[in-house]
Amino acid sequence: MPPPPLPSSRPNGRIPALSQFPAPNSAQRARGPTPNRGPPAASSSSSSGLAPPPTHSSKPAKPSRQVVLTPGHSPLDWARISGPNSDLRGVPASTPYLRVTPSMLKVQTGRKGKDAWMAINGKVYNVTPYAKFHPGGVPELMRGAGRDGTKLFGEIHPWVNYETMLAACLVGLLVDEPEGKESEMDRMD
Repeated sequence: MPPPPLPSSRPNGRIPALSQFPAPNSAQRARGPTPNRGPPAASSSSSSGLAPPPTHSSKPAKPSRQVVLTPGHSPLDWARISGPNSDLRGVPASTPYLRVTPSMLKVQTGRKGKDAWMAINGKVYNVTPYAKFHPGGVPELMRGAGRDGTKLFGEIHPWVNYETMLAACLVGLLVDEPEGKESEMDRMD
């Protein structure tokens, strides 16, 4: 096999100048100038090119409602307290899960020394033990106390796994009011 040919000699042994690259008849020159792919030019002359670009084009619609929690009230502390063997329901341990009616739920508002119960997707939780751990603060959590908070919960944080987080606080299931009782007004008729 013969050796490869020697490279062609260049005039004067010089490397061509950059103005010759790409070649005048190349496809790169035929396309025109290269588009500007760098950051947009600053509109004001006083801004520095070294400043980082803004992370948001506008203000966030809703600022975070998180509050500063007291020491010992972090999500990890809650996970430790509400472990698998915990019972934070606020009812005697021997009590089975309750069938909670809306009228029973309405009484448990967290006011006047009562526990705060909240229904989420048909399950009723005693949220009193969790109140000091809630990242939005106690008042924000109490907005759903004593009622069905499914819609409110879904609007604020639908990604949160409340079933696992509040498993130790499960009181029972939300059921409809019984219809068998006749009211006093109906009996008068």
